[in-house]
Amino acid sequence: MKEKKDKEQKEENLNTDSKEDKKSKGNGDYLKSLVTEGTINQILVAEELLEEIEILKKDNEDLKKSCDECMDRIKRTQADYENYRKRTLREQLELIKRANKDLIDKFLPVLDSFENALNPSGQSEESEDEFHKGVRMIYSKLMEVLGKEGLTVIDPEGKEFDPRICEAAVTEVSNEFKDHHVISVLRKGYMLNGYVIRPAVVKVCVKK
Repeated sequence: MKEKKDKEQKEENLNTDSKEDKKSKGNGDYLKSLVTEGTINQILVAEELLEEIEILKKDNEDLKKSCDECMDRIKRTQADYENYRKRTLREQLELIKRANKDLIDKFLPVLDSFENALNPSGQSEESEDEFHKGVRMIYSKLMEVLGKEGLTVIDPEGKEFDPRICEAAVTEVSNEFKDHHVISVLRKGYMLNGYVIRPAVVKVCVKK
């Protein structure tokens, strides 16, 4: 009876020691120690190592998949930011253009007044007095400044009528011009950075 109890106690101590050893050592070190002690054979160790390798492979695949997903999210975020940056820049440029257009629109009646003051009937530039020459100089400077902002004058005289840049106010029969060609400009038109902000009002030749 005593021998049986001693045997059971020895097995229990062995199991306890094995659990403690397994906790204190890595799985590979623990198996190696068991082989050294002769507790288990190498076949069992090989099987255990193969299982551990499969677990590590799966962990590695999961990590790679997680890394790929993170990279995809980073790339999408970068692309979204780049699109946002370009869209914001484009909107800012459009806002500047609209602001310039609104301001220059207010200048157009002033330019018309300059045109009327500088082109009295029957008076040439050579016969202008000093006052008119000064006014013409101011007008030239103003047009130079507006030109740098993208303002250009529409000049359709002698060309075929284009409804995109002209408005026909008067039609006239003329042998000097081709049919549907502009005879003269009654009010100047203007473009800002390639866009029509005011069409030219013109007289058009119409053959009967």
